[in-house]
Amino acid sequence: MKTKHTLSKLKTVVPNILTVIILTAFLIYLVKNLDRYWQLLNLSPYLIGWAFALSVLLMFTNGLINFFLYRGLGVPLTINEGFGLASVNSLANLLPFAGGMIAKGIYLKRKHQLAYTHFLSATMALYVCFVAANGVVGLALLSYWKLVDKTNLPILLFIGFLVMAASIIVLWLPLDLDLISDKWQQRLLQLMQGWYILVKNRWLIAELVGIQLLMTLIFAARIWISFHLLSQNVTLAQCVLFSAATILTNLVSITPGGLGVREVIVAAVATVLGFDADISILAVGIDRLVATLVIIILGTIYTYVLTNQAMNTSPSISES
Repeated sequence: MKTKHTLSKLKTVVPNILTVIILTAFLIYLVKNLDRYWQLLNLSPYLIGWAFALSVLLMFTNGLINFFLYRGLGVPLTINEGFGLASVNSLANLLPFAGGMIAKGIYLKRKHQLAYTHFLSATMALYVCFVAANGVVGLALLSYWKLVDKTNLPILLFIGFLVMAASIIVLWLPLDLDLISDKWQQRLLQLMQGWYILVKNRWLIAELVGIQLLMTLIFAARIWISFHLLSQNVTLAQCVLFSAATILTNLVSITPGGLGVREVIVAAVATVLGFDADISILAVGIDRLVATLVIIILGTIYTYVLTNQAMNTSPSISES
């Protein structure tokens, strides 16, 4: 019992400590190099306005995924609820260990009686589909640059996106492999259940993957703006590659909102393409700042709205 209590405290304290360390290191570095970045800074009201607009659009698009996914699971979700859940989910993910999934699951159970197991398994299976789709996008871009533009690219980039694309194979893995522990067999079983739910409607999967690819493009446009706010001549195609890779951020939730993880992913890919790692990290930081302001505003509003809706649900209906 004491060990569990200690682990629980560590899960709360460690993310906060890491967040403070990351932010402190970033601020110290920024202050030391302020003159350099100040010369690069291009505070265009036009670009900043578009950055905010695209952040709202990305949230709405995420809401469409909620709308179509949970409709497909038999939940009479409205588009406004889908948008609200996306906002609340993003706000809760700013807390340690990604509380967004918990908040969304509680609301769907309370308001629409969606079983937690269906919610979690379908979400897990859909995420694998999204990772694979983004992997295909990355491979397509790299192949085009290699074959058409004759650009020399590190093999590691191809391998990385190939692994992402191949992740879809996990949905067909046999569950009786002796090499897989009971714990992982249980997780794979849950993943399979979600896949069986989704595969009944292939058109639904196609719709959701299509929306996810649209989100990848929108986020790429946001990154493009952030780089150009720092006077970096990055192309939209390169930003699509950065964006496709950042879906892996969701695999690591040890810091609020994946702080530092997304920055490292973009910086790693950008460095391979010839951009400075520090400027790439700063560009993602600018994007995160804009997105966080949008998340706080929309998330706060919809936390109030959806909480009232859930609380006003008839207890007799909720328990049935």
